[in-house]
Amino acid sequence: MNDLAIFQCVATVGSMSKAARIMGYAQSNVTERIRLLEQELTVRLFKRTNRGVILLPEGERLVEYATVILTQVDEIQKHFKKLPIKIGCTQTIASSYFNLTAVINHQPEIELLIDSAVKLEAMYRSNELDVLITNKMTSLTNDILFNEDIGWLSALGSQEVYLISRDKECPYRKMMLSLINPLTCKIVEVDSIYLMIDLIKKGAGRSLLPECVFQERQNQSLLFTIIERQVPIYIAGNAIYTKQVRSFLE
Repeated sequence: MNDLAIFQCVATVGSMSKAARIMGYAQSNVTERIRLLEQELTVRLFKRTNRGVILLPEGERLVEYATVILTQVDEIQKHFKKLPIKIGCTQTIASSYFNLTAVINHQPEIELLIDSAVKLEAMYRSNELDVLITNKMTSLTNDILFNEDIGWLSALGSQEVYLISRDKECPYRKMMLSLINPLTCKIVEVDSIYLMIDLIKKGAGRSLLPECVFQERQNQSLLFTIIERQVPIYIAGNAIYTKQVRSFLE
């Protein structure tokens, strides 16, 4: 099963090295597994080139078999094991898009793991996560889950202070710094979105945040000014799990 999964990944991305990065293996391991698979089936599956690999006719046929087999294996695991779908996401995404009550009651069961994008990517590579959702591009295969609207969140009469995430890779921080003059504006770094919103409510400053934060009932007394930019939210995971996550969020 694992060799078929490796083969399917190589066939999809057209590169041994890319497949190795996505699956968290050494490239030599992926190359060897493909070699052994070809040896066992007594056929050549790929044509090797300087730019990657190209599926040969027997490889294209195996893609059809592998897709069916791996999909059925996923369905078997889902039916009999009834394991929770382990979703890794950042604090902002968890608070903005995952209703706790809905998560608890959802079937199949969902388990949220919240951490930094860097740690979550490492967990995904070590198979501790089934799905990774982040607002940052990773070295994994990234599909855009959706594009979120963002804008300035503030309170009436708030101070001319800009509250930004301490995480230098935060997309809201990067976009905010591109819209203001960091040399003349007063900037305060904040560790968490919860602290940031609390400071905004107290009139201590303003911040650039997703519109869904403003739409939360406890924040609707604040002021929100949407801007003409969006932040992409990325998802990584196998087709079955990502389909279930998309369905849940919709």
